[in-house]
Amino acid sequence: MVTKTILCIHDRIRFLSVFRSYFEERGYRVLAAPTGTEGIRLLKSTNVDAVVLDYEAPEMPGTAALQVIKGVPPKTQVLILSGAKSKISPDARHAATAILMKVFSAPELMRNVERIIQEELPKNFSP
Repeated sequence: MVTKTILCIHDRIRFLSVFRSYFEERGYRVLAAPTGTEGIRLLKSTNVDAVVLDYEAPEMPGTAALQVIKGVPPKTQVLILSGAKSKISPDARHAATAILMKVFSAPELMRNVERIIQEELPKNFSP
C-alpha cells in the first residue's frame, strides 16, 4: 500500500502538532506548514494527496492560498477549515473539495480527509 501524504497548513503550531500526530497514527505521511507561503513551497516540492487549509490564517488569506494550491497541480484535493461559512468567498467554495466548519471532532476531520483522498465527496461537499 502506498502511503498517502497530507499537507496541513495552519497558523497555530499546536493544531499542526495535533493534526500530525492524529494522521501519522493512522498511517499517513504529514507535511506541516505554519503559513500559506510555506505550505505552497512544500506543495511545489512534494506530491501530496490532500491539503488541509486553515482558511483564516493571517499571513496569507485562504482565497489567495487556495488559488495557488489549485494551480500547483489543479486536481489537488483541498479541505478548508473555517470558523464561519460566510467568510469563505464563493470562488473558494467552488475551488475547495470540501469545507469543514470549526469546531469539529478528530474523527470528523479524519472522515473528511479520507473521503477527499479517495475522491468520494461530491464537489463542494460541506457537512
